[in-house]
Parts: sequence; C-alpha cells; structure tokens
Amino acid sequence: MHRAPCDVLRGVVRERTVPRTPIEGAGNTFGWLGIVSAVQVTGVLGGEVILPCTMTKNLVDAGRRSEYPISSVHWQRKDRTPRTVLKLLPSGVTYTVLPAVSRALVQTSLIGQGIFSLHLKNLKERDAGTYYAVGKCGKSKTECLVRLRTVEVIQFPGGPLPENSAVNLTCRIVGPNNSSTSVRWLHRGNLVQPSSRISVIGRNLHFHSLTQEDHGEWSCAVDGVRSSVTLLVVGISGPDPLAIYTAIGSSVKLPCNITHLPMEKGFHWSKDAKTIRENKQVVSLNNVRPEDAGSYQCSISYKGKRLTRHIELRVIQVSTLGSMFTKEGSHLKMLCNISGSTGKERFQWTGPSLPDGQRIVIKGPEVDLPDVRAQDSGAWTCSVYGMNEHLGEVEHWVYVHAAQTADVGSFTSWHILLILIIILVSCLAAISFISFRNHKRRLSHLTALSSIDTSAVSQPKNVSVSE
Repeated sequence: MHRAPCDVLRGVVRERTVPRTPIEGAGNTFGWLGIVSAVQVTGVLGGEVILPCTMTKNLVDAGRRSEYPISSVHWQRKDRTPRTVLKLLPSGVTYTVLPAVSRALVQTSLIGQGIFSLHLKNLKERDAGTYYAVGKCGKSKTECLVRLRTVEVIQFPGGPLPENSAVNLTCRIVGPNNSSTSVRWLHRGNLVQPSSRISVIGRNLHFHSLTQEDHGEWSCAVDGVRSSVTLLVVGISGPDPLAIYTAIGSSVKLPCNITHLPMEKGFHWSKDAKTIRENKQVVSLNNVRPEDAGSYQCSISYKGKRLTRHIELRVIQVSTLGSMFTKEGSHLKMLCNISGSTGKERFQWTGPSLPDGQRIVIKGPEVDLPDVRAQDSGAWTCSVYGMNEHLGEVEHWVYVHAAQTADVGSFTSWHILLILIIILVSCLAAISFISFRNHKRRLSHLTALSSIDTSAVSQPKNVSVSE
C-alpha cells in the first residue's frame, strides 16, 4: 500500500479564519474547533466542485520532521447522515460512503503536500450542506469547514413553448446561507435588463410574452458560477408578412417553417381567404401564372396558441407591343409589371451584350425601341428592387431578323411559315401518291402470277395408247 509522506506545500491557498465556533449540526461529537478554514463553495447541479482543504507550509514542515510523517484525511457531513463521506487512512486504505462512491475522491498524490481537498463529481442537490475535514501530516493537523451550495435554473412550464406564451425561470439555490444571496441573469452572456416583456423579481425571471428573440441560453450567475437553461421558442421563422417576388413561368416555394417544433402537426393553408388543400410546411408552385399572385396564409396550433404567418406572392411579367420575333427597323415596346404590386417597387432593364462587351441599362419599367437593330436581339432582364434590396427579376427574349429585299420585303414571318407548310404538305402528298402507285403495281403483278399458276395446274395431259 502507498503511504503519502509529508512534503512541502506548493502554491498559495487563501483561508478565512474564524474564532472558536461550534460546528453546525455537530452536537457534542466534535465540540469546539480551534483555527478552522471556513469556505463557501457554490456548484452547478450535474457539474463538479472542489471543497478546499490545505495545510499551511509551517504545519507541513513540522509534520515532515515527525517520527512518522504519514498523511491521512477524514471528510464528514455535519448536517446529514451518514456522517462520513470519505476517509483515507494512514495505511493508504480509502473508505467512501455508498452514495458518494465514484463521485467523491481525494487526490492521493497531493496528500503528502498537505492538500486534502475533496472533489465531488456529478453534483446533486442532496450534496448541499456543511462539510468538515481533518487532515493530518505526521503530528501536524488541520481542520477545514466548507459550506456547499447547489444552484440550478428551473423552467416552468417546461419544454418548447410557442410565441406569445408566458414562462418563468427560477434560480434555485440549495444549501447554507442562501437566503441573502443575490443573483444576476444573463442572456447569451449579456446582463438582462427588465423591460415591458421581462420582469426580474428576486430570483425569478418572468416572460410575459415570448418572441423568437428569447430563444437561446439563459443563465443565473451566483458567486462566479452559472447555471443555464435553453429556451426553445416555437414559432414561424421569417418576417410577417413575407413578400416573395418570382418570375412568370418559374417555380417558387412558399415557406411556413416552424422552429423547434418537436414534430410536424396539421398545417392549414389559404389563399385570399380560401382554403388550399395543403398540409405541409412548404407549398410548391410550378410554372407560376399571374393568377397565382395573392395573399397566402399558413397557420398551426401548438399548446393552445395559434401561430400564423402571411405570405404575399407577387409575379413579375413582361408585356410587349409588337412581336418577340421582329425585324430590323420595326418598333418594339416592353413593359415590366407585377401582379400584386405595392406600387413602391423600382425597375431596371439590362439589355444583351453589345459588341464592345457593354450592356444597355434603362431605368424604369418600360423599354421603347423605335428602331430595332440586330444588336437588340437576345435576353433582356427586368430587375425589381425594394428600398434596399433586390426583390426578383424576369428574363424576356427578343429575336431580330434582318430586313428583306423589296421583292420579298412584303412577306412577314407568317407568310414564310405558310409557304413552308404548303411545301411540306405537297411533299407528303407526292410521297403518298408514289407509294399508292407502287402498291397497285405490286397487286397487278401478284394477280398475273396467280393466273399463270392456275392454268398450269388445270390443263389436262394428252395420253396416246398404241395397240
């Protein structure tokens, strides 16, 4: 067995000495103490604490000069049974009370240096109380008195909570001298100040109406330690109302994303106050049309609260005066407009790339091309802007063909298409006629062959008999 000899104490331990005082709850077992190190320790439930107990350098040196410089320590609870918590004998044998097995220990490698501190892991509320320790190093002895308190934050009601609901956080302190202890509340590390929504009453933090901003970690700070709880606020993410701009013919998703919801429940969707048969968080629209624009609403009920979000869908489209298939020299107007517009949007047109790499930029919703040129052919983009953001855009293609000669200049694209159709029909008719004629020839040939074969079979043979 390893026996810890006394050694010189390395480091400094601050102690507060108190006069001869009866030990709390000790009765007549230990009576009056001499010089005792009185320390108060606060720990967070589930965490780890150290109950300090060290011997002064002078006592350690005196112990080393003893005839038997062997160390031992005895930790006890003075306010609750069982009394003994941990006992390390001079022989090196350690005894630990059953409720503290695997949770309480003294670092034996430091005993010889006069450090008898008790380590408590996985701190429980029942660990709060007054502890008394006697540490020995040879003939030297030191006594330590430690008052342990536990702290935790309790949320009521618990679990994820919907927006606009009320909740109370309590900083629960258990142990000696807890009545006059002050606490500080922190949110994500910042000191909490009372407001119209949040009240601080003693050790209680009361929320009158939760918002998404309240989501996150809330801590109660006591004596330099913090106990925390994470508030989960169930709500629909994003602004309300949410404005979505999309181009005609595109695909768009209308989100109704619920934050921190344990499981998907029944979603209810409507458009312009008319019910839509959708029961999902996200509604998808393909090949968007102007009539898809409007006011959408999604809602869900959770713990007695109805969560609602409004979505404004606005469709960007381009109307033209003239054909998208146009010829040089003609007149073309393009107007960018929005179904469901607020009237506050700003427009900007960007034309196709010019030979020098530049692009035409036109402010406003309208593009007026009185004399269309070949370089105007290509994609024209209408971008829509809000106050400080890009809202959406739509792309419109313009096809420009060269002007024809005077003989055929009167022909339009429609005439050319008609001529092509006539030529195609004529070709199909000719092919059908030739196929029909070949079919008749094959039938005539087969008929002739059948006649020849029949004649050959039916013709009787002449037989001559000579007598």
